Formats: sequence, C-alpha cells, structure tokens
Amino acid sequence: MKGNEKTGIDWWLSLLKDRNPEARKRAVQALGEIHQPRALKPLAAALEDPDHGVRAHAVMALAHFKEPAALKALVQSLGDPSDQVRKCAALALGTRNDPSVTGPMIAALKDSSPEVRNLAAIALRNTRPPAAVEPLISALGDENEHVRISSIETLGLLKDARCSEPLVGALKDASSPVRKAAIAALMRLGSGSAEALILALKDESGDIRYLAAGALAVVGGVTAVEPLCEAMKDRNLTVRYAAAEALGAIQDPGAVECLITGLRDANTLVRIAAAEALGKINDPRAAGPLTALLKDPDAHVRTYAVAVLAKLAGRGK
Repeated sequence: MKGNEKTGIDWWLSLLKDRNPEARKRAVQALGEIHQPRALKPLAAALEDPDHGVRAHAVMALAHFKEPAALKALVQSLGDPSDQVRKCAALALGTRNDPSVTGPMIAALKDSSPEVRNLAAIALRNTRPPAAVEPLISALGDENEHVRISSIETLGLLKDARCSEPLVGALKDASSPVRKAAIAALMRLGSGSAEALILALKDESGDIRYLAAGALAVVGGVTAVEPLCEAMKDRNLTVRYAAAEALGAIQDPGAVECLITGLRDANTLVRIAAAEALGKINDPRAAGPLTALLKDPDAHVRTYAVAVLAKLAGRGK
C-alpha cells in the first residue's frame, strides 16, 4: 500500500484483526477520530476483544458516535468484567444528555468499582431524573468518600424534598469534605432546607455549626433569626462570627439585641461582624452601643464602629 492509503479507514479496519493488541488499540482510536458510520459496527465488535485495553479504547472511540447502536454498545460495556472498560463506559455515557442512560447509570451506582460508582453519580446530573433520588440517597452510605460527595452534589442539583433529611444525616459523616458537600447541597435546596440547617447549628462539630450558620445567611430567612442569635453564644468563635454575618444578611430587626450583645464579644472579629450586621439592619437602637464601641481597645473595631455610626446618622435620607 502507498503511504497515504495507510491512513484511510480501510487500513485501520484491517488492523482490528492484528495479533498485536497495541496495533488494535491504535486502530480503534483512529477509527473514533475518523468517525465514519462504516466504523461503528467494527468498533462495537471490538468490545469483545480479548484485551481489556483494546475494549477500553473501543468504548472511548464509540463515544464519538451519536447513533443508537453506539449508545447500546456503551451501555452493554457497563457489564464488562474489566474495571477500566466499565469506567470508560460510564465516562462516555456521562457526556450524553440522554434520558435513556438513566437506568444504566442508576444501576452503575452499585458497581464493584468505586470509580464507576462515582462517575455514575456525576452522570446523573445531566438528566436529573426523579427516579435517581432514592438510589443516590442509598449511595450516601457508600464506603468511598468520593462517591458520597458526588452523590450529595447531584442530590443538591435535583432539589427534591426527599433529599433534605438524608443530607442532614450526611452532616454527621466522618469526612469533612462530605460534610461540606452536604451543607452546599442543602443550600441549593433553598428555603426548604432552612429547618435542617437550623438543626445543624446544634451539631457537635464546630465546623458543621460554622458551615450551617454560613448557609443560613443564604437560605435562612426570619425563621433562622432566633437560632442564629443562640449561635451568637456558641463556644466556637468562628460559629459566632458566621452567625453574626448571617444575621446581617437576613437583616431582620429581631436580631438587633443579640447583635448588640455581640459588640461585647471577647473576639475582635466577632465584634466587627456584629457591628457590620447592625449597619446592614440600620436600626437606631444600635447607636448607643456602637458609640460605646468607639472606646474599644482594637483599632479595627473602632474603625468599623465609626463607619456604621455614619450610616446610622444618614438613616432615612
């Protein structure tokens, strides 16, 4: 053959029968890049190759094809004995915004490979099917941290009321990244998650109480004011700081008194956060306590007090 003929589809198709698995890998990769319909059936047949590397390359080559036959072949590859092949199949199917892959991806949440389970949880974000809620909730008990995190993140995007209680349970996970993912997911659920986040303010972990207070700044509303005022008494200074910031974000006058108390907090950052929050609420009751803060031993605190008092002085203009 001439050199230019060796780059054609017929050349690569002939290499699919080569004894060398490396040659067959190059062939399936090239056929995927050429992306001609004539290559689809041979690539699907390559999924039966005795070499798992060739099968994995064939899966990634089939990912270039949008035909139903390619999709069917990719789904079948989720049952391949090789972890690598199943991982490639889950990755390829995850790029398709096709409701028909929902069932196979839900089934893949129970795959023996944690990488496949993780990719399946991620893939379900594309179609966000209600049928995936319960299987993803079950995946919150997965032994693999990454699978739990991906399942939590997908549940947050599904925004289903059934997710709230399980996500609260995830706040007690031994893994800090998992707990952080749960807080973020609860935030995505909106105001409906406020009650769950309020309960998290009582968590034994200071990190979780801190994250919950921060989340309530976004979804809390008036119902969170009293619990956040209680959090202003927390033994953990970062929790008190986050609670003050959250109360400033909610801007409810009911928080004024506890924020005034926060102006006397032992921690400088908490006093500053309380002063800033009072400035956002802009209630005249704060004027006297803020004036007293002008004698604070910390210069930064005094600076914030001056700024908030200036805002209060211009109130109503």
